[in-house]
Amino acid sequence: MDGTTWLIASAGLAGLAVALVLHGPRRRAELLGDDQAHDRDRLAALRRLLGGRPGAASLRLRILAGFVIMAAVIMIGLVRLPELGLLIMLPACGTGLGVVVATGWVETGSYRRRRRQLIMDLPQTLALLGAAVGAGLPLRGAVREVAAASGGPIADDLRRVLAQIELGRPEEEAWRDLRRDPVWAPVAVDLARSVESGTRLAEGLRRHAEFARQRRRAAIEIVARAVGVRSVLPLMACFVPAFILIGIVPTVASALLKVFGPP
Repeated sequence: MDGTTWLIASAGLAGLAVALVLHGPRRRAELLGDDQAHDRDRLAALRRLLGGRPGAASLRLRILAGFVIMAAVIMIGLVRLPELGLLIMLPACGTGLGVVVATGWVETGSYRRRRRQLIMDLPQTLALLGAAVGAGLPLRGAVREVAAASGGPIADDLRRVLAQIELGRPEEEAWRDLRRDPVWAPVAVDLARSVESGTRLAEGLRRHAEFARQRRRAAIEIVARAVGVRSVLPLMACFVPAFILIGIVPTVASALLKVFGPP
């Protein structure tokens, strides 16, 4: 593929990606006949595109990585395809933008460890909260006691919710802030609804504790199966060379000696 074809293909793919992102919101706004809704939908789509998923690297780091990749593409393009000149900026900018967007949908290692720890600790935490609320403590007091007795990321989340409540924020809004965390999301939504409507909290907490225990068992089974898969590579790295050295090399060497050796 020559330089011109590569440039056209890159520009076409970048345009297709932007069209796919913005087509849906635009179509909805056109059907509603509302220009302001159109603009809001476009901005919301752009924020979702650049914001990425929870646990991804910060937007500042991703933009920095995009600039580094863009600079590398420009340097390589000017060396390998000097006839393109400044046109190399188009695929370079598309590549940089692709890095910013793509890395926004990849979890960081620290976030994965935090999520695993939350999955392990959440059943016990919800059971304690349910027992404390069932014994007559208000939810705020139960959260304070459980946070003091817990550790790790789950205690940090509870303390953050408690701090917002003590600063005067409505309790249901403080719990809704945890909806972006996929581990906390169902619990946070139900707790916010229960606090707002005044429904029974203890029963809902016990139900979520049982669901969290099932989720923890499933996560443990997935990890156990992954250990078996991951152990194959070290075994192959040890046994395959040993098999070649002990089984194949002597046989090949013996055959070569018989063919090319002295009579």
